[in-house]
Amino acid sequence: MRKFRNLPGAALAVGAFVLTLMLGFGGAAASALWQQSATVAITVTWPAQAFTGFTCSNDSNRTNATLSAAATAKPASLVYAALQSNGSYGPSYSDSVTLGTTSTVVLNFNTPVIAANRNTAQLTIRVTATYADQTQSTATAVLQIEQGNNSNKVTCVSATL
Repeated sequence: MRKFRNLPGAALAVGAFVLTLMLGFGGAAASALWQQSATVAITVTWPAQAFTGFTCSNDSNRTNATLSAAATAKPASLVYAALQSNGSYGPSYSDSVTLGTTSTVVLNFNTPVIAANRNTAQLTIRVTATYADQTQSTATAVLQIEQGNNSNKVTCVSATL
């Protein structure tokens, strides 16, 4: 942005303003015009529905990882996707999902998201619930996928809201 004095007509405007004040013509009005003020109002709204808890648990032989998302209401849909090596999330899946105030996703080697990422040793899964009013809640889980010995183990590492 150019400096004020380099703007066309800036010197003339300042001179006219000072002259007006010195002569006393419209002093109050000129003074009021010179003052600047700004007001900003920020409104933050929290969705009426949101996850109240999120867990990842395994069965005894660690071949199934169950993601459980507790919420204030039953979502209209729940999808999940895996974080890709380029930093974006891949395609969304809705298979092996049970909807309710506690919705679950069961992941194992037969679910498409694990099969598509079989060669990834540690996989981040993002779960997204969409409610009737179109608000959304998300949570993530990190899974360890055992490599090289065909044990088909999918182990929960962490889960965060």
